[in-house]
Amino acid sequence: MTRSVPSGADAALIAALADLGLTVSQAQLERWRAAHYLPPHPREHLGRGQGTVSHLLPQTVARATWLAAASRQGRALPVAAAWTCWGADGSPGGVARLRTAVVDQLDRYGKRLAAGNARDDGSWQRRHDAAEAAARRVPDLDQHALLRAVAITAARDPAAVAPLPRVDRDLALVLGRMLAGGGEDVGEDELLEALCQVFPEQAEAMRTAAAARDAAGYGGTWKDFPLAGGWAVLQHAVQAAPDHALRRAVELVTATSAALELVLVHLGPAAQAGLPAPPTGLDVEAVPEAMTIALADPMWDEWGRHMPLDGGSPAWPTVAAYQTALTLLLPGRPDALAGYRERTEQLIRHTQKSVQP
Repeated sequence: MTRSVPSGADAALIAALADLGLTVSQAQLERWRAAHYLPPHPREHLGRGQGTVSHLLPQTVARATWLAAASRQGRALPVAAAWTCWGADGSPGGVARLRTAVVDQLDRYGKRLAAGNARDDGSWQRRHDAAEAAARRVPDLDQHALLRAVAITAARDPAAVAPLPRVDRDLALVLGRMLAGGGEDVGEDELLEALCQVFPEQAEAMRTAAAARDAAGYGGTWKDFPLAGGWAVLQHAVQAAPDHALRRAVELVTATSAALELVLVHLGPAAQAGLPAPPTGLDVEAVPEAMTIALADPMWDEWGRHMPLDGGSPAWPTVAAYQTALTLLLPGRPDALAGYRERTEQLIRHTQKSVQP
């Protein structure tokens, strides 16, 4: 039941938000707390028989301000914002909600892929058909080509950003089949040939490495390739992760994708063209060559171009859950993503403009 009269700290919080032009009710604050979006106020014991008093912290004002801006009347908080809150909250309830949300997204897409380990012909065909349907959509999602066109137009330089190979449908099909049915549905040689078609300049090195695996007796075993366990391996990585590891993985995915969206969608085109930053509600702008720098980063090809650049996109939760699982599963991925986040955030700077009355 929500309180009819705000506590002292809540009254101060409501007033602080009002000073910022934001109207938030006591009931809304309670709903945010119940959902583990807003932390409770710390309480101080006044002494024996004198009760307690709550204190309003600056970070609570900042979180409530962010929530008020991200929320829409009558609508749930966007998934990216909810995951960010639960990860930052760190309470058992918040982390439990976060883990459930990520696993649910993985489970939902796993069902679309007909993922499973049944070996009968009918099950295999369903997995293959589902992976083929997913692979057909992949070439239409080439963000690099679109953003490259924006960047070279803004820079007035056709060589400002190098092209990248389109995400290959055949490789997407092989990977989709592996995720759906594991290494028993796909052979190592099949994946090798698909990779060599997409990366011809690396084909010789990849074939040499495969021959060395065969010579060592590891050919066909999928040793050191965790994705060969299929979709269930991703789900288990999230379910079994320690709380701190899950929180860090989600923070890396959400913060990095948010920084990319800010640089490549909202601020970068104007900066590249030498124009003032568009209004975003934030006193920030991108450095002049932010788009060309971001699109040349090796992690853009490996990670960024596969992440939806709209946190409100219907595809965002599934891709973010997949990337969270990979961050937990792949050695070195957390550090690589942390470095990528830092480099991307360095492309954004505060404008330090004076506020006009």
